[in-house]
Amino acid sequence: MRTIRTIFTILFSVTLFIVSCDSDSVTEPGENEFSFNHEINPGQSAVDFLTDDNFERLIVQVQYMQGYEPTQEGLNNLETFLRDRLNKSSITIMEPEEIPAAGQSSYTANEIRELEREHRTQFSSENQIAAYFIIVDGEYSDSDVLGIAHFNTSMALFGPKFNEVSSGLGSPSKEDVETIVMRHEFGHILGLVNNGVDMQENHQDTANGRHCDNDQCLMYYAFRNADLFGSIFGGSIPELDENCVADLQAAGGK
Repeated sequence: MRTIRTIFTILFSVTLFIVSCDSDSVTEPGENEFSFNHEINPGQSAVDFLTDDNFERLIVQVQYMQGYEPTQEGLNNLETFLRDRLNKSSITIMEPEEIPAAGQSSYTANEIRELEREHRTQFSSENQIAAYFIIVDGEYSDSDVLGIAHFNTSMALFGPKFNEVSSGLGSPSKEDVETIVMRHEFGHILGLVNNGVDMQENHQDTANGRHCDNDQCLMYYAFRNADLFGSIFGGSIPELDENCVADLQAAGGK
């Protein structure tokens, strides 16, 4: 009888040990899973882009509809801008990818968002934040606009307007227009102006939304408007002025 009791005690102890080890190794559903919301307002992820606190790397996906492939010069200039302003160990702009033309003459912001949900494949993951450009084959519903930032990591460009602005005699080149508009829209993603990062000095052109009041600054409102672009483009790519740079630096950028 004592032998049977001893065997039972040993088996019971072993069973408890096995159960204890198993329970220590169990991960509850959802525990330690990465989570990042790509569908909030532009500027709300500015600090994630500017600093390496949560993401050390940046990847940028670019998709375009047939006939509106961006120039390599424009993409190279965007990369230079990002390297100058972001604290990231690496910045990668992916090879542009053609997507099917939607064939619309104009697009609303909501239609752009739906296109992104259909086609975008690169999203943020642990230690890497992802940004997204889509270049469409029609105009914006506000027909004068060259580009918009429509989510916290997402921007859209309107291909026909780029061709229009760069096609006239004495007009800026397509790569220059791309450079300015891509950098301008990314500036909104980075929280400019008063759009996710605090202003160190008041320089918001409130009459024109989240833009800088300096007409020589990259974030001046007219650099997103086709009708005004040619008249304010002086032959050189505008830079962020000292106020915009100060805002980014105060939020952890360069």
